[in-house]
Amino acid sequence: MLCVVGFAQNAPKREFRGAWIATYSNIDWPNRTQTPAQQRAALLTILDHHKATGLTSLFIQVRSQCDAMYNSSIEPWSADLTGTQGKVPDPYWDPMQFAIEECHKRGIEFHAWLNPYRAAGNSNNIPSFAASHVTKTHPEWLLSQGTLRILDPGLPAVRDYVTSVITDIVHRYNVDGIHFDDYFYPSPPGAGVTPINDSASYANDPRGFTVKADWRRDNVNLLISRVYDSIKTIKPWVKFGVSPSGIYRNSTNPAIGSATSGLEHYTSLYADTRKWIQMGWVDYLCPQVYWYIGQPGANYAVVVPWWNNNAFGRHIYIGLAGYKVNDPAQGANWANPSMIPNEVRLNRSLSNVYGAAVYNTNSLRSTTKLGFRDSLRLFFYNKPALVPNMPWRDSIAPDKPSSLTAVKYAHDSVVLKWINPVTTDEMNKAWQFVIYRSTNPVIDTSLAENILHITVNDTTGYTDRSGSPDSTYYYTVTTTDRFHNESVAANMVSTLAPDIVCQPDTLLVLNTSCSAILPDFTQLAAVQASSPVTITQLPAAGTIINGQQGIPVTLIATDAGGNADTCSFLVTTVDHETPVLNAPVLTVANGGTIILSTDSASCSFTAGNQLDITASDNCDDSLLISYTLTTNGVISAPVSSNTLSGVIFSKGATLVSWTVADHAGNTATYSYTVVVNDTESPLITNVTATPAQLWPPNHKLRDVTIDYTLTDNCGGVTSSLAVTSNDPDSYRNNEPDWVIIDAHHVKLRAERTAINKERVYTIAITATDSAGNNSTASTKINVPLFPGENEGILTVKAFPNPSPGQFIIMTLSTSPKPLSIAVINNAGKLIETRNGLPSTGLFFLGNNYVPGIYYLEVKQGNSKETIRLIKLKH
Repeated sequence: MLCVVGFAQNAPKREFRGAWIATYSNIDWPNRTQTPAQQRAALLTILDHHKATGLTSLFIQVRSQCDAMYNSSIEPWSADLTGTQGKVPDPYWDPMQFAIEECHKRGIEFHAWLNPYRAAGNSNNIPSFAASHVTKTHPEWLLSQGTLRILDPGLPAVRDYVTSVITDIVHRYNVDGIHFDDYFYPSPPGAGVTPINDSASYANDPRGFTVKADWRRDNVNLLISRVYDSIKTIKPWVKFGVSPSGIYRNSTNPAIGSATSGLEHYTSLYADTRKWIQMGWVDYLCPQVYWYIGQPGANYAVVVPWWNNNAFGRHIYIGLAGYKVNDPAQGANWANPSMIPNEVRLNRSLSNVYGAAVYNTNSLRSTTKLGFRDSLRLFFYNKPALVPNMPWRDSIAPDKPSSLTAVKYAHDSVVLKWINPVTTDEMNKAWQFVIYRSTNPVIDTSLAENILHITVNDTTGYTDRSGSPDSTYYYTVTTTDRFHNESVAANMVSTLAPDIVCQPDTLLVLNTSCSAILPDFTQLAAVQASSPVTITQLPAAGTIINGQQGIPVTLIATDAGGNADTCSFLVTTVDHETPVLNAPVLTVANGGTIILSTDSASCSFTAGNQLDITASDNCDDSLLISYTLTTNGVISAPVSSNTLSGVIFSKGATLVSWTVADHAGNTATYSYTVVVNDTESPLITNVTATPAQLWPPNHKLRDVTIDYTLTDNCGGVTSSLAVTSNDPDSYRNNEPDWVIIDAHHVKLRAERTAINKERVYTIAITATDSAGNNSTASTKINVPLFPGENEGILTVKAFPNPSPGQFIIMTLSTSPKPLSIAVINNAGKLIETRNGLPSTGLFFLGNNYVPGIYYLEVKQGNSKETIRLIKLKH
């Protein structure tokens, strides 16, 4: 029958959700007639059922009457396992070891449930007990009440014995807890049954107690405190608790007991459980409140709040009477399908009640219990819960997991992986991991509704297949230790595809070859992802980019599930290389000076390409070249040209400033100064003397006019006259034979001293221009022997002089006689001769002369003129 009772109530994040598996008389398990394989299969079915219910912990009975459901060297194998006490399972197996392993595989705590004192539930069975059973090895330890036999709690040897059984289990088995049920001293006997007689034990060891009841309670106290201390010493993480009967004491005074009238274990069983929890001798109490809400004398709604108020900082779990549900013998109240759900709701409303345990397993598996198990499974226990932690035993949280990742695959499964925190401290080792899931990116780990799963062990992975394909989920994971202390949350991950953010648009500088290598930009991207991603770059790093251009670069982040995100940015190549300028043909350093001469017959220099620069660039084949000319501080307008050919440079200094720019805006400059010097001598032509003869030789000074024409390429020529004679000065009164009046006039004495020789005056004309260049010419005036006698007057002129090329020689003579010439260098070597030249005319020479000084001798009859020639370097 399925009758699910739910109704809204928020499940706590931490809750003890337990059940008892009774092995005594095979109540729940095992079936002693089955083979070991069948028994194991049956236990696995039970464990799977409890796991599906949502249970966190199980009390599995391993010692019901001083026997063992495990391999013990102290007590014999239980007849409930093999049918015969002391018989080893065949084939061999260890049920407790198997149950521990299988519980832990399912994330369920294993509490070894022991009855501390019961030795024989029915003394009629003792003859069939093993010879090693305590009833046979120590019958003096036994107390009798009807057919019940218990170990005498008043004997120190019994306390030693029971403690040794427990410490043996704790030493050898990986149990999570040791659990005692409600069997201490037996309940008061019924009519006709003789109660236990422990007078001898009391008399032998009263320990100062005058009231036997107090002594009995102290006997149990001694065992409880000793067991607790022994467990803590051996394995500090193993819990210890007791499930006494439901009523401590009946009293209208809540400081003494509850407002009830049922059997109280304080006086009937001599179990002072309130003292145990107050003294900290147990970690929890799980009173068996096997009554319904409203039950007269033992109202669940009265008993449970009383326990809540007497927790003393320890845990209270409540035993629920699942076995009574829908049992006709239990009355109509237990036919109410809401009874167990309502009791759970009441438990959850109390701050010190941390959960419940159902007695028994069969009731949870039964189909006649009005579906209370389904109410637990579908509503109360439908979300995983952490077992309540016990800070008085250990309050140190373990380290959190690290490197949590999430990968969503195409079939909507999400694979979570993390790294287990490493520690050698057993108390802080990872025992389980809690996986939280939320649709909110801020995951509240305090809410049970956000718990997706609690791992069954320290596994480091989980696959979530329960999500909606259209939802985005966020996950985190925490660590719990053996005491279920929880770490802080690991990093948060989600099912979102990776999110990648590129860097801003960037510039890439071209090299001297006008190319650049595309860098690896993947390390510069900002990526948010729930798992490791692979970042791909397009175009790939190392790609060669030529010239100035914009290159779109795309980065793709892809996780293991194939989920991807992209971002793009623009890489623009830029040219920062300045053009390279080369010196002009007339090599001159940047900032240097070039010295040139004026062109022939010109006061300036006309450039060819000898002043041009050349330029090159890494990227640009069409450079922008311009120049300016600065003369006397005046800068010309820029001229866009790569040549100075045809540009006229005036005499003096001109600063030439070149600017070369590429199309990227990079510029280079080059400048030099052009100095044009005037090296051309003035030209003296048309020389005449009037009169050309002085006659008669009357010893008088005669006025003579020297006419000539002066020309110069730059102008500014001055001239002067000088007079020489082939005849000694006049001897008359020491009077001079000539007087120079100015540059065109002289006075010459008309006389001669030699009887047979005429006097010849040579008038030398010197012309000097503004640059200091000078030239000379001459004319002759004679005083003949006889009137009309004349060898002729010879005039010779060379120009340009100095000259870097050839010389133009001009001759002018009043005589028709032919001329002869001879050229002699400065060392006196004859260089060239010519004969038979016209008396008046032009001829050229010196084009092939090496630079230096030469002397030109021109002869005509007895007349001779000598001119110094200066040959310059080209």
